[in-house]
Amino acid sequence: MAAIAISTPIVARAPVVARRARVTARAAVAPAAKPAVSIGARTMMSGSRVESRNMQVASGRKALVCNAGGVQKAAPGEKKKVFGLNLPENESLSFLILAGGSLGSALGFAALQEGVFRIPGFKFGAWMTILTTFTYFLCGALEMKLTNDSRKASWKNYGILSVYTYGGMAMTNYALSYLNYATRIVFKSAKIIPVMAFSVLIVGKKYDWKEWLSAAILVAGIVLFTLGDVASSPAFAPIGVALIAGALCVDAICANFEEKNFFRCENPSTTQEVLCFASLIGTFYGLIPFIASGKAGVAIAHSMQYTQVVPMIMGFSVLGYSSVSFILSLIKYYGATEAEIIKSLRKVLSIVISFILFPKALNWKYIAGFAAVLVSTAYTFYLKGEKRKAKEAAKAAASA
Repeated sequence: MAAIAISTPIVARAPVVARRARVTARAAVAPAAKPAVSIGARTMMSGSRVESRNMQVASGRKALVCNAGGVQKAAPGEKKKVFGLNLPENESLSFLILAGGSLGSALGFAALQEGVFRIPGFKFGAWMTILTTFTYFLCGALEMKLTNDSRKASWKNYGILSVYTYGGMAMTNYALSYLNYATRIVFKSAKIIPVMAFSVLIVGKKYDWKEWLSAAILVAGIVLFTLGDVASSPAFAPIGVALIAGALCVDAICANFEEKNFFRCENPSTTQEVLCFASLIGTFYGLIPFIASGKAGVAIAHSMQYTQVVPMIMGFSVLGYSSVSFILSLIKYYGATEAEIIKSLRKVLSIVISFILFPKALNWKYIAGFAAVLVSTAYTFYLKGEKRKAKEAAKAAASA
């Protein structure tokens, strides 16, 4: 995720300014009969209250930053929950449930989604996207009900976010008509590349040569994997690469917009809220052009002929939603490092499962590309660990 500059809301400073004004006014109109020391003492007490308020404002700033990404660390002794349900008290068992749930959901998602494109005659990416966003809306609404959540962000921001989320999902689903599913997973693993590019161009963030080296290895792996797809897949077409690359750029813009307007704000939204309302609007965005194109009747007729299409699409959508919830719970209760390990393992297993369930003509380009992706993932994880250690060392030295 690209770094985002956080500006403290002006309203947070207003009480401090007003308090100072009142202190000054009281000091100015104080009765002359009272000793000066009394005025001074009262001014000192007011100054202490102002200082206390300043500390509260600073604390508020810190809270805004700590709540980035919509995931706040659990408070000490807080009951562990997922989907509003309590997890076991045993730490190891709870971790296994969350990790296993994330991996199982992701692998089921991958198998079902690729299976839909294996159904004869299925070429309806728009129909798939509409059903997916509608299912995400249902899942988000259900989880909000279970957790007594409510909408906090504006409809305007949800309208903008829905353009990005629906656009990225639509391009990804269309790309699957031209690419092997494993290639799609490899491409989606490269989301870090446009995120780095946007953060350099827009935010001015700097990366060292090791991080660029990791990105370069990942690019090499993607190129090799794509060449392997060209050699083995009869459905391959360059438009698939263009679509998936466009989806990555849209996802990167979406991530930055979401972070700034929904999570790094005075009243942050929850993930289920964002998924619920963004998906609801995205469903309407998709329905209008889908109906206007005249393809709705053909897609529905195909789904009626192959009755497994709609249940499979809604099934993998539920699993996709569940996988996200499990990962966010891992971050909240166990930390980002543990979640990153599970996410990396999830990507690798998804590619392996794709080759096992839906055999493809294996060639050296697939193998070399897969190896490069593994090396890049491991190296990136190592660099994150080194950065974390350096920050902890600097913090310890500062407090010493």
